[in-house]
Amino acid sequence: MKFLYKIPGPILVAMGAFFLSYGGLLIKSFEGSDLWQILLYRSIFCFLTVGVFLFFTYKKETFSKFRVSGFPGLLAGFCISLGFTAYVFAMYNTTVANVNFTITTQTIFLAMFGYLFLKEKISVY
Repeated sequence: MKFLYKIPGPILVAMGAFFLSYGGLLIKSFEGSDLWQILLYRSIFCFLTVGVFLFFTYKKETFSKFRVSGFPGLLAGFCISLGFTAYVFAMYNTTVANVNFTITTQTIFLAMFGYLFLKEKISVY
């Protein structure tokens, strides 16, 4: 799993955009499903995927890493679950174009707020 640390940032951003663009297609294709069914199955597969990744990354230390993370880890998990739920609610109740446009603007605001409040320089690459 050490190869994940050597992947350049622009490639990770492109992969994230590629996989995120299929989220709307998948959610809108489940016409007979309820919103909570979609959330349940997305959560189950997310849990399994992250669990397998953590197991292969940390091997025997997987559960101890959860304990060491403490309250910040619990808070981060709660925030991720809120974002996960908000994404599915937004996809379910509005158009895919509106949701994806809103999500892509967060990068611009992140750069602007980083420049204004953290005094970080914005680079082209």
